[in-house]
Amino acid sequence: MKKAGYEQITTPSPFPSRNIKAIITKGVNTAKDSRHPEMYKKMIEKIQEVVLSTPANIGIFCASYKILNDLQMNGIASMIKSTGKLLLVEEPRMSASKNAKLLKRYKTSSKTTGAVLLGVCGGRNSEGEDFPGDFMNAVIIAGIPYHLPTPRVKAKIKYYNKVFKNQGWVFGYLYPAMQRANQASGRPIRKENDKGVIVFLDSRFKERLGWISEWVRDEIEIIPDHKNSIRSHLANFWLIY
Repeated sequence: MKKAGYEQITTPSPFPSRNIKAIITKGVNTAKDSRHPEMYKKMIEKIQEVVLSTPANIGIFCASYKILNDLQMNGIASMIKSTGKLLLVEEPRMSASKNAKLLKRYKTSSKTTGAVLLGVCGGRNSEGEDFPGDFMNAVIIAGIPYHLPTPRVKAKIKYYNKVFKNQGWVFGYLYPAMQRANQASGRPIRKENDKGVIVFLDSRFKERLGWISEWVRDEIEIIPDHKNSIRSHLANFWLIY
């Protein structure tokens, strides 16, 4: 920065530490080879702990529609129903008007039963929409949102390998994925007085701590893979609310 004639200024996060609870869960891995019914069952159990520990609305942003659909196939809807909250699901290529109606219903539910918004990282709701206050008390990032290794992605990695001295995988694959995860993680915390829980539901995030936004990373706890471990860590967070 200085060599280019610019001065670098670092400012502290405007969000009070006491208002942020960020966790990475052990025991969950959404890598392709680990996606089986038992893993999805465990994910749904951990999601249930978050839902039961949250006063109003929750957002779940999955790494892909494949994971979103697999959660539905493995019973997330019946679990959410059992908690008394409303489940609203983002659909691929949903029209703007339909999505607006979905969000209106979701936000309105924050004043009644509470609701769960199930969507994907990189979508309009995980990046282009703000959910201050009770509109989203907690967000869950279900998996690291890597792109599929399509020919276009592979070409981008190859290009970055030339430009950044064999760092193509980092700049063409890892960085975009973590950028999507960071965008999703910030949805509940939009104002200085907002209070929110951020859950990274994939143990592989432990290996990517340096890529998580600093204001979130500074608050992260790594939670053991025990039953009700999430609930116990969130138990006191909402007492002063």
